[in-house]
Amino acid sequence: MNFSADFIRRKLSGELPGLSSHLKLAPDSRAGEIASYMKSQKQAKKSAVMILLFHENEKLKVVFIRRGMYVGIHAGQIAFPGGRFEDSDVTVENTAFREIEEEIGVTRDKIELLGRLTDIYVPPSNFLISIFVGYLPERPQYKPDEREVAEVLELDFENFLVENVISEKDFQVPSTTESVRALYYKLPNADLWGASAMVMTELIDVLNAE
Repeated sequence: MNFSADFIRRKLSGELPGLSSHLKLAPDSRAGEIASYMKSQKQAKKSAVMILLFHENEKLKVVFIRRGMYVGIHAGQIAFPGGRFEDSDVTVENTAFREIEEEIGVTRDKIELLGRLTDIYVPPSNFLISIFVGYLPERPQYKPDEREVAEVLELDFENFLVENVISEKDFQVPSTTESVRALYYKLPNADLWGASAMVMTELIDVLNAE
């Protein structure tokens, strides 16, 4: 399939599957909390992430980061660049652009905003995350923040579409004694689970929809 920037923009402008996609890869122990919150719209802390896409050798790539091993429940996890909303941002869209520049050094003027996905609630941190999708016509030049980013990962979108890519196992939650059994994407150089896997599932469902 030709996942051009125009194709992705058109798909994102249509109706989004939202919670039905997110719950496909939600850990069983948290699915109820996520569904309950999205129905109630209670107060949560605001944050935003940017799904950055680009083409290389005619293949669509997705940019992730592996977070640094600082103290916190998301330490060491694979995620999209992003973070907490600050009042000076004014909008969560500005949060997404600010965070991607701070974390991996890709500036707003380089990114074409294609649209956004459905907000997702993360129970352990009580964050409501707004999801934006950006595009670059070529491979980005990175300047990772050494404290927050241990590694920048570029994953082929087609790897998420192969048969039997979804598996299940127990994951240790950083900075806690808790482990969570969850479905995840078993990729060549990464195991993607939790909120990032749930968000990625909605993107896949949107782009694969008839």
